[in-house]
Formats: sequence, structure tokens, C-alpha cells
Amino acid sequence: MNPLQISLIAVAIVVVVAIVLYNWFQERKYRKQSREMFESQQDVLLDGQPGTESDAARIEPYLDEPGYAEQFVPGSPRMHEQIEPVATTGTNSSTINYQADVSALHEPQPAHSIPVQARVASQPESAPPSVELPPPPTDTEIDFEIRLQTTDAIPGSAMTEQIERSRISGKHMYWFGYNHLAGDWEEIASWREDAYSEIVIALQLADRNGAVSEDHLVQLCTLARQLASRFNGIAECPDIPSALQRASELDLFCVDVDVLIGLNVVSRDNEVFSGNRISELAQRANMVLAVDGVYQCRNAANEVIYSLCNHESAPFTANANAPFSTHGITLLFDLPRVANGLAAFDRMTELAHQLSEQLGGQLVDDNIRPLSQAGIDKIRMQIDQIYKRMQARGIAGGSKRALRLFD
Repeated sequence: MNPLQISLIAVAIVVVVAIVLYNWFQERKYRKQSREMFESQQDVLLDGQPGTESDAARIEPYLDEPGYAEQFVPGSPRMHEQIEPVATTGTNSSTINYQADVSALHEPQPAHSIPVQARVASQPESAPPSVELPPPPTDTEIDFEIRLQTTDAIPGSAMTEQIERSRISGKHMYWFGYNHLAGDWEEIASWREDAYSEIVIALQLADRNGAVSEDHLVQLCTLARQLASRFNGIAECPDIPSALQRASELDLFCVDVDVLIGLNVVSRDNEVFSGNRISELAQRANMVLAVDGVYQCRNAANEVIYSLCNHESAPFTANANAPFSTHGITLLFDLPRVANGLAAFDRMTELAHQLSEQLGGQLVDDNIRPLSQAGIDKIRMQIDQIYKRMQARGIAGGSKRALRLFD
């Protein structure tokens, strides 16, 4: 055994001993505080010295001082009729609560005064039971959820740094806080003045960039625990190894079904297509030019169904005066992001035939081989099989879960 190994063993022993001593010291400290907190207190109703509580005689409350005549408020019941003993129990002894008309004590009251009830030696009210919160707007199938519960509410501004740091990570992450006034969860924003005692941090386990890493999960749990500790709370983190396994399985499935279908229309005999003519046909098919120079067909929810782009590198432009021509165009269908995908694929195929006919081109596959109807039917069959697999996995095409995973 070399000196380095001996040194490491010695350091480890010292650390373990230090931890044991620290825990012993903390336990001893808390026990002492508990004894001081719960030690017996003097009963102010006992006629005795502190420490002789068990031997002292109890001084019962009386209603009139010696030699004082009873006073009555006209129309009110007599004093002895107002007293109603209510038995309560405590940790050390039993006490009796009295409800009395204090308007008859010590001084006569005018006839128009209102009797007031007073409770002697009342017990403190118990805290209201905790209300079960509704589930947060997260997805337990694809999210790694960390829950924070704090005694001191955390203002949104106190989480600005953590939220910004999580965004830099490149993974989809969501911060939700429970708003008791609204009775619902809301996304935390630093510009809000709201504060939260119940917080959920949701990290998406996988996306098109791959599965989440172990370091990422560890760092997020550490960040959450530090934040909870600052505000006298706790952070509950799920088991990291099982989360990594879920992330890996989810990522492998997503890679297998992440298919982009392309139908190409190319010119014949090295001729070119006019950019203005392509724009005219695209707009006639209810497609809109996006900022990236791609025409898009969207549904009622403003989600892209399929798109039309230049087969070459130059994007389409809205400037009709700019000279533009190309040897081909491509229709793209992002399979996992489209709901009712088979119907959408049929619409795209029909548009591809129309463009091919009106531009004088031919329909080809990605290898620039002529695409027959039999080839299109084969693609459609493969699309149907993929959608069925996604449905069985609980990730329906075009669903909210699918849009998150394939973003």
C-alpha cells in the first residue's frame, strides 16, 4: 500500500468521525431545546410557588368581589344563569372554560348596553387541514418532476437566476407555482410579484436532441434543494437511475418513429421552374410563406401539416420582382407532429401530383427515382404502422405529448 492510499484512508476516517460527532452534537442540541420547550409552566390559577404545582390549591374564578352587590342589566338573565361550564382536556391537567356575562362584573351598565360573552382559559384553535392540490400541468410520462414545499413563500424574482440557468441547458424545462388565490397552477415568471409555497420543476426526459444526462439531473436536484433550503422547505427529487432508464427508452422509441416524408417534383431535361409560378400555385393551395422562406399548410390550430421548400439551397421570397428559378421543389411531411396523418399525407400527395402536372415536372423519391402509385401506397402503409406504434406507446401523432417530444 503506497503513501497516497494510506493518506486517502486517513482522510476518509477523519471525515466519517467528523460527521458522527456533528450529528451527535446536533441531536444533543435539539434534545435540550425540546426539554426547554415542553417543560412544565406555572399555572397562574394555583396559589403556590413555582415548582409546587401538584401541591397547590386551585383558586377558582368568582364573579363578585366580597361585599359587592350583584348588578343586573334590565331584561338580561341573572349571572348564575349565564355561566356554562365547558370541559376541555390538556396535556397536564383539565381546565374548565366559563362563558360569562362580563357586563355584570364590578360596575353597573346602562340599560341600553349589549351583554358580551367572554371565554376564560380558552384553548388555541387548531390549524386548518391542508387542502389537496390539483395535479400540476406536467406530463408524468415524459417529465422528471421535482416538488418543492416551503414554509416561507418563494417570490418569483428569487427564482430568476435558476430559471435562466435551466433555459441555457438546452432541455425543455417548466417551472410551475400554485396560486392559492386563483386555486390553480401557473407558470412562474420573474416579472410577477406572486410568491409560492408549492412549486413543481419539470424537466423533459428526451427530445430530438437526445435523452437527458445524469449530470443534468444531479445538478437540477442540487439546485432545487438549495432553493428549498433558503426558504425553510424541502425538495423531493425522483430516483435518478430509474429516470435515466425511462429517458433512454423514450429516446430510443422517438428515434425509431421520427420520420420525415419527402415528395420531390423535379424538372425534366434540366429545365427550370419559375419562382413566381411556384408561389402562385402554393398560395392557390392555401399555403403561406413563413419567415424562413418555406411555404406552410396549417390546420385550424395553426399547426403545420406539411410544407413546401426549394429543392435547392435558396429560400422562396415574397418579392415578385426578384428573379428566382429552381430545378425542383420538395413537399415535406413531419410524421410524428401531424394529427390525422394519413388524411394529411393524402392531401400532400394530391398537391404533389398537381404541382408536377402544372409545372411540367415529374414526381420522384429522395433518390430521384420516379415515384409510382405503388410506391406511394407503400409509403402510406409504413406511415400507418408508425402511427399505430405511437398510439400504443401513448404518444398519438400530433398530440400535445408528441409536439413536445418532437420539437
